[in-house]
Amino acid sequence: MVLIDIGKFPYFYGQYGTQILFIQKKEMNYSVHQPCYFPWLGLLSKVEKSNFLIVLDDAQLSDSAFQHRNQFLTNNGKVKYLTIPLVKQNYMTKPFKDLKIADASWGRRHNNFIQNSYKTHPYFDQIYSAIRPVFEEETSYLIDVVLKSMCISMELCEIHVELIMQSQVDYNREAARGELVVELLKATNAKHYLSGRGAEAYQSDAMFESAGITLKYMNFIHPEYSQKNSQEFTAGLSCLDLLFNVGTKKAGQLMKSITL
Repeated sequence: MVLIDIGKFPYFYGQYGTQILFIQKKEMNYSVHQPCYFPWLGLLSKVEKSNFLIVLDDAQLSDSAFQHRNQFLTNNGKVKYLTIPLVKQNYMTKPFKDLKIADASWGRRHNNFIQNSYKTHPYFDQIYSAIRPVFEEETSYLIDVVLKSMCISMELCEIHVELIMQSQVDYNREAARGELVVELLKATNAKHYLSGRGAEAYQSDAMFESAGITLKYMNFIHPEYSQKNSQEFTAGLSCLDLLFNVGTKKAGQLMKSITL
């Protein structure tokens, strides 16, 4: 398996990275999730409570998910999606790690939007210098950009976790949906699994019990913070909105304060 030290960024080695960073916690919690572009706080709160995150780079992209896109606020407080364009030919039959970027100018457009919308925020200089390399990444593959954005986001929010790439795990590849998660956990010797509530619709608690894995659900309540671009709080945005508004120290404290 490939383990990534998120503390090595911006020194991003190869396609996925190499080294590991181990942080001791009371029990070894595992979580599983798709790669996400500058992820929202719900995902990061789950990862913060985990020792290991299995990244589903070998699964197919979901059009309705926030894998290659996310939400931000404009200058006038409106929600805007930033999306990385991908090559659509047969994209639903390919694993996420094999998807290619369709337009190399995406980085310039996203960079311009971030500067125009957040440059007057109190912590713009602190955060922008860290995320700028994402927009300048020279790669044809979507996974490189998205994974880099995830790792930088976790580093800025003071989240330390070991990443395990699904594509590098030896498991039963016939498994799907809820069975897929169980097979990945078994293959990585996981004993404690932290899941989002959204997975209840398709996974069976009994499968985890029979595999000897303790299943815990994350009851995420979105925290509120001061948003410079909006008089009323807007939830569900990329973590960058939090970071530009409150900075890394307070963002890290906020993420640690969220309970199961």
